[in-house]
Amino acid sequence: MVRRTVRRSLLAASCASFALIAASAPAQIGVPTAENPPESAIDAQTPDTAPEPSEEILITGSRIARQDYAANSPIVSLSQDALENTGRVTVESALTQLPQFSGAFGQANGGSTSTGLNGGQAYASLRGLGSKRTLLLLDGRRIQPSNPDGSVDLNIIPDALIENIEVITGGASATYGSDATAGVVNFRLRRNFKGLELNGQTGVSDYGDGNSYRLTGTIGGAFDEGRGRAVLSVDYTKRERALQSARDYYTARQTTPGLATIPQGTVLFGANLPTLASVNGVFSGYGVPALTGNAAGRYTGQIGFNTDQTLFSTVGVPVLNFRDPQTDEAYIVNSGTNSQQVNFGFNGSSLQSDLSRYNVFGKIDYDVTESIKAFVQFSYTSYSSLGITNPTLASNVYGLTVPVTNPFIPAAFRTILASRPTPNGAFTFYKALNILGPRYQTYDYDVYQITTGLSGKIGIRDWTWDLYGSVSKAKFVNAQTGGASASATARLLNSPTGGTELCAGGFNPFGNLTPSQACIDYISRRTVNSNELKQRTVEGNIQGGFVNLPAGEVRFAVGADYRFNGYGFSPDAALAQPDGTSDILGYSVLRPAGGSIDTGEAYAELLVPLLHDTPLIQQLDLDLGYRYSRYNTVGGVHTYKADASWTVFEGLRLRGGYNRAIRAPSVGELFAPVSTGSVAIGTASATTTNGDPCDTRSSYRRGTAAAQVRSLCLAQGIPTTIIDSYQLGTAQVFALTGGNPELEEETADTYSVGGVIQSPFDSAMLKNMSLSVDAYQIKIRDAVGPLSIAQAFQFCFNSGGNNPSYSATNYYCSLITRSTASGVPVNPLQPLLNLGTFQVRGIDVQFDWRFPLNSLGFNGDAGQIALNSAVSYTDSFKIQALPGAPTYDYAGSIGTGVESVAGTAHPRWKSITSLTYSLGGASLGMRWRYISSMKASARVVSPTSTTRGVDKYNVFDLNARFEAGETTEFRLGATNLFNKKPPQVGDIEGTFDAQNYDVMGRYFFIGITKRF
Repeated sequence: MVRRTVRRSLLAASCASFALIAASAPAQIGVPTAENPPESAIDAQTPDTAPEPSEEILITGSRIARQDYAANSPIVSLSQDALENTGRVTVESALTQLPQFSGAFGQANGGSTSTGLNGGQAYASLRGLGSKRTLLLLDGRRIQPSNPDGSVDLNIIPDALIENIEVITGGASATYGSDATAGVVNFRLRRNFKGLELNGQTGVSDYGDGNSYRLTGTIGGAFDEGRGRAVLSVDYTKRERALQSARDYYTARQTTPGLATIPQGTVLFGANLPTLASVNGVFSGYGVPALTGNAAGRYTGQIGFNTDQTLFSTVGVPVLNFRDPQTDEAYIVNSGTNSQQVNFGFNGSSLQSDLSRYNVFGKIDYDVTESIKAFVQFSYTSYSSLGITNPTLASNVYGLTVPVTNPFIPAAFRTILASRPTPNGAFTFYKALNILGPRYQTYDYDVYQITTGLSGKIGIRDWTWDLYGSVSKAKFVNAQTGGASASATARLLNSPTGGTELCAGGFNPFGNLTPSQACIDYISRRTVNSNELKQRTVEGNIQGGFVNLPAGEVRFAVGADYRFNGYGFSPDAALAQPDGTSDILGYSVLRPAGGSIDTGEAYAELLVPLLHDTPLIQQLDLDLGYRYSRYNTVGGVHTYKADASWTVFEGLRLRGGYNRAIRAPSVGELFAPVSTGSVAIGTASATTTNGDPCDTRSSYRRGTAAAQVRSLCLAQGIPTTIIDSYQLGTAQVFALTGGNPELEEETADTYSVGGVIQSPFDSAMLKNMSLSVDAYQIKIRDAVGPLSIAQAFQFCFNSGGNNPSYSATNYYCSLITRSTASGVPVNPLQPLLNLGTFQVRGIDVQFDWRFPLNSLGFNGDAGQIALNSAVSYTDSFKIQALPGAPTYDYAGSIGTGVESVAGTAHPRWKSITSLTYSLGGASLGMRWRYISSMKASARVVSPTSTTRGVDKYNVFDLNARFEAGETTEFRLGATNLFNKKPPQVGDIEGTFDAQNYDVMGRYFFIGITKRF
């Protein structure tokens, strides 16, 4: 293995599954749907005769074909009907609702102020360990990644052809290679499709927004006297925005301090403070009370500008003389004792992003000879999504600098400027540039994949071979509008005429004034970034029976593959200036980046029957696997597995095992450009660990170690003149992150054990009943991820005992740089590192029961009842940020995840239960979704924190289906039937977890399927 010179350990996740599935039954834990019968019911339908070798099944989690569908790893299965019953037109909603998944990046991604490479995408995050640790497959083969970190976008899956989705929770690298550390999601497509099928669905929220439309057409059949089979599917999906402002539980106006960058503009004086006398001299003319300052007689607040060019006070002092009407963009809140500020809010946010998607999928299978088959398969997806967020905020590191020679400076303010120790010094100016309108980001994707291969029989026993190759590419274009040019704005502010020679009327930034359209156009910029990912794969396999033992046939599989992943990023020239800076306010510098990874692998798997028909052992099998992978980046790595399956007697099956899994750093993690994004750190308060610890309102400045905190703040660069009045005035910072070519591979150890028991009763009411219990543990070491800047602030100031000496050279403190003029954090670092350890442990329970109503005494065919419940209990979710650092258990908490897009909710209990009545071709079902209460993750690190958690959550869905003849089916339903509001997350009003909770409210849908 290639060892790197720089090595740090991040958080890693451990997730192992202990599963037990019924003997001779499909190895899948059914998700609650009427269409997914209990295993005993399936077992009753299993033919007595074994299938021919050509009919052998390749199960998810193994390379060995076998004559039953019993797997040695716990598998969860999700049917096409279950997908449709969610009422959504994209697949991530159905996956997120499963107890095994954490809410991740998806349709709730309504807008971003970062230049990230995942806008509009949707991911699957098993066990909350992140999409890059969840390997997605299409019929057992790798899919083209859509993100440089290796994540696959669920939007490129051909939904119309999904037969079912199989999920393995636990490591599977010995079977599939890198990335399968948390588990595998395998999308199985329908085979041998015949005829024409048309499908349509539409839906709308109870608030009249969030409309969705989907139209699909699939045609298939045989040709050349049955030697060939072809299928073609076309899918169009449209999803419209849903607005936060339409729901009373969202609010654009908070009652607590937040962003203080407003359209009127405000001045930060930093260390160059004006005299209190000069400020009160101006404000006495407004007829308002006198303001107070520091012991040196200096004014420590900020000064804002009314539209009529008078002044008002704000931030850390009472807001006096604010004359403009209070709006969502500028309203007064209390920020402490004798302290207020004018907050900024934005009422145009989305809670569901729009999506317009076209997907085409085709496949041709052909029997070349009786023993050789060929296939070619292609898929193409083109979709676009729009993100909308607040106007550009020129603040913090993007604050403006205004010279005292600017002609638009109000006369009253000039007298205040003249009282400063350096009267002719330029001043820092914050302003929300609402004159440019909201910022729009369009995300346009074009993804294709072509796969072709051959398979056949070798002629030795039942040995078979297959060989396939795949080429694919994902092209991403990200355009941003509403941005502001830093250089153009600076020219206007520094012009002795106020910019009248540059645009009509010049630019007066003082007050909520609208300049001429010529000046708006002069400032405004549109930028375009592009990203391209390529993948090439060649794989060959041989499998079959090896030798007969007394307990059965030993079977094997061997194979090898080669995989190439390439990456190239081209930023807009405005974001990659020749002098190494960015010209767009709010967006940091981006640089062209690229790289590639070459991987060669070889594997072997052996299925050994150990015992058969002995006391208490009907069948005992051992499944062993080994894979060697060679990367041009991290060198050689080894993965292996040992799984056991024990059928005690008919109706009771036990299984368990161990898997060593790895995940090599992706091309993006190695080579991604440094970029910035706004990261929420919260607002400082006396009872929480939120916000900037140096803020005078924080629990750090008011706690028992206040003197040590103050000294550390001074050491970081906060000026002495403002240290005792410093307030950040925002709830976010702009953090930098990027690729790291020194990364090493992650290593995961996953354990699983469990069992399933089927009903021993013969009565019609009780015989179709099964219960499974599965335990899992996953431990990931050297996990690759960004070190959370929010935690870096807290740990630097000794939260959890991470800096007991309050040393400025502490590692966490080294990530924070401050302006020596204003004290605000300047692009703090979120480095991508091999961090510490993630460890996840829990239990899954599945209960299925189906019975006919005539078993209760009803006459004739009265229909049947199906009860299905899937429950997951999380025993621990441990994160260690760095080797040697404290380990925190976040099970039962919300707010901290292994990474931002992996999901931050870790409930102790999560379940989904359905009760369905069906009669003939009609069914009526009710589904119950439950998430237990959680405490705020801040209380895990600091038990005295008062940050609020979330209450338990119960939501009910209603769905119905009925057939009109043999070729037409209607379906309709309502999700969140009782319009349950989501729980507030944290202390800021209107903050919700849209990935785990239903923020849309009640949603109605109707669909029809027609077959010809």
